[in-house]
Amino acid sequence: MEKSPIWLRIVQIILGAIAIALAGWVITNPAETTLLYIVFLGIALLMVGISKIIEGFVLRQIPKSSRAIHIIIGIISIIGGIFALVNPIAAVATLIMIVSIVILIHGLGLIATGIADKSQSRGHRIANIILGVLAVIVSAAIIAVPGLAIAMMVLLVSIGLLFHGIASIITGIIGYRSSTKSSS
Repeated sequence: MEKSPIWLRIVQIILGAIAIALAGWVITNPAETTLLYIVFLGIALLMVGISKIIEGFVLRQIPKSSRAIHIIIGIISIIGGIFALVNPIAAVATLIMIVSIVILIHGLGLIATGIADKSQSRGHRIANIILGVLAVIVSAAIIAVPGLAIAMMVLLVSIGLLFHGIASIITGIIGYRSSTKSSS
């Protein structure tokens, strides 16, 4: 059994420490982190938009209607990207509102299914109603306190980054073991 090369273990420890430092930065600077997410989202939307427009003009083998849809999606993506870059606060608020409305509709759908779908077992119907009510409550909380959604997102990303950093450091200290076959 051999350990990983020392250079790899050092890299794992250094990158783990960087991940832990970034997790700390994210936790202590939630506003900047959120704005950074939106900037990346805006840039990604711009790239997708440009790509879709190019596809719409270049891909001659697909029907004109599909090419037109590619171009329209590209234009909408570019508009969304510019919106996110020019006004990131409004972009966050819009994104939170869209997500909360989707959660609300999903919750109402679960409640309706739990009430109306007599083909399912009573327990399944009750579970749908309970989950639906919980989804409606979560949606209402997000709509009432949009900062809650942002705080949860930042917290969850930070925890994931923190755990990744810790795991990387542990892996670097311990080293992956690989088995070597003997040629006897």
